[in-house]
Amino acid sequence: LLGQSFTRSTFERTEQRTYGGAPVGAHPVKQVGLISNGIRMSTTAGSRIPVCEACKQQIKGAYVLATGLAWCPEHFVCAFEGCGRRLLECGFVEENGLKYCEGCFEAHIAPRCAKCQKPIISDCLNAMQKKWHPTCFVCAHCHKPFGNTAFYLENGLAYCEQDWNELFTTKCVACKYPIEAGDRWVEALGNAFHSSCFNCTRCHSNLEGESFFAKNGQPYCKMHA
Repeated sequence: LLGQSFTRSTFERTEQRTYGGAPVGAHPVKQVGLISNGIRMSTTAGSRIPVCEACKQQIKGAYVLATGLAWCPEHFVCAFEGCGRRLLECGFVEENGLKYCEGCFEAHIAPRCAKCQKPIISDCLNAMQKKWHPTCFVCAHCHKPFGNTAFYLENGLAYCEQDWNELFTTKCVACKYPIEAGDRWVEALGNAFHSSCFNCTRCHSNLEGESFFAKNGQPYCKMHA
């Protein structure tokens, strides 16, 4: 007996997920406020008289030299308002050209990680319009860190490529591989097929755009139905 006859059209997969269903790249890891002890004391003897970066006056006698600039020792202090801790004693963290003691930087200046909400010192990853510790920005399914590799967004959550394909993509029932954006595909017999995979079960001739017959849930060409 002949199975039921069908004619199917070919589709081109244009389904778009967030950011076009394509992998989204996290911004490269950057350094945020590295603690620096690159400070040294110097004197004006036998050299050009330096100008203090803070008071803009010439410095006579000992001065602080850090990041290529000079300060009066008493003016080389934490930039956070109300602190004034002398940085010669503790080192400093520089952000946007200003120097802070470590305590003020962590409490008031450092960005907060979107996951753990702790201050980010040193390495900072920018992704999804948020800032993260690199170890906190992980796949929502397998929980492996992304680092600087691409990720996929689904319902506001980030997934690695493997898990995103496994969880969210439509798969060809014949080859079991995902039907990706731009792929030609056929919907038939309650399943999805790559166009190149939609073939007669017996002779394997391609049935894309052709009439076919269904027997036991499988497609057949007219000759072998």
